[in-house]
Amino acid sequence: MEYYADGKSFTFETEIRDNPVLRESFFGLARQTFRLDFEPWYQGGGWQDRYLPHTLVYHGQVVANVSVNRMDFLMDGVSRSLIQLGTVMTHPDYRGMGLSRFLMETVLHIWNGRCDGVYLFANDTVLDFYPKFGFIRAEETQFFLPAAPQRQIPLRRLDLDLPADRSLLLNAYRRSNPFSAFSMENNEGLLLFYALGPFREFLYAPPWENAAVILEKDGDTLFCHELLGQWPDVFAETLNRLASPGIRRIGLGFTPKDQNLSFSCAPGEEHLFVLAGGANPFAGHKRFFPQISHA
Repeated sequence: MEYYADGKSFTFETEIRDNPVLRESFFGLARQTFRLDFEPWYQGGGWQDRYLPHTLVYHGQVVANVSVNRMDFLMDGVSRSLIQLGTVMTHPDYRGMGLSRFLMETVLHIWNGRCDGVYLFANDTVLDFYPKFGFIRAEETQFFLPAAPQRQIPLRRLDLDLPADRSLLLNAYRRSNPFSAFSMENNEGLLLFYALGPFREFLYAPPWENAAVILEKDGDTLFCHELLGQWPDVFAETLNRLASPGIRRIGLGFTPKDQNLSFSCAPGEEHLFVLAGGANPFAGHKRFFPQISHA
């Protein structure tokens, strides 16, 4: 498929991962646009079949992209298949030529009827762009719990360069988050994007098997981005046993099943859009997309 603009012919391509030239060009555009480095994720085996760039190529170089992330969620016990759009970018030399519009329209046409809903996260500069394609604003809710640290669980940091630690993390993920009402399923690739990238220093395991946790401390707040596998205590006790002295509150990177605890709530910090007419997990519900599912 070709797209023509300003006397130029652009080729529509989706087979990027296994084409070394286009893959490196895609990586370069992501670094230039977002300072985002996909290379460690790719080299670590994280780029699997659920991440699908839809690109326009000019003279052998990727100059625009909209990526499709095929997402499975378990939402209050109900399975949902959603599409998350991301890595929307255009090379500066080719902006204003309608490339992103063409890709958005093409992607929505290709995936129409093949999922329960479509959503994306937008930055401040494009908030007026996505409503042109039928997207509407939605609001996430993030949950915070007052901390009461107690009998701290001894944790060790995971090193994903060690096969045993990588296997431990993936096995814990396959057991899901027992405390989450809204969990990402069947997507080890996206978990590895975070585990090999921004959350690499925040991966921990307790002394027992089949459990892992992603923890990040920010001042007197402990962010529990994800809690995976088997944990013997009830939810509140588990969180407080993960908190060290001096922690005053715990922020969750997921939607808790038990919302009867003393939670405070805050709007999500990212701009969320959902495609009108499809599933909207946030209509009438306080929910937060799992932090490790944001692409």
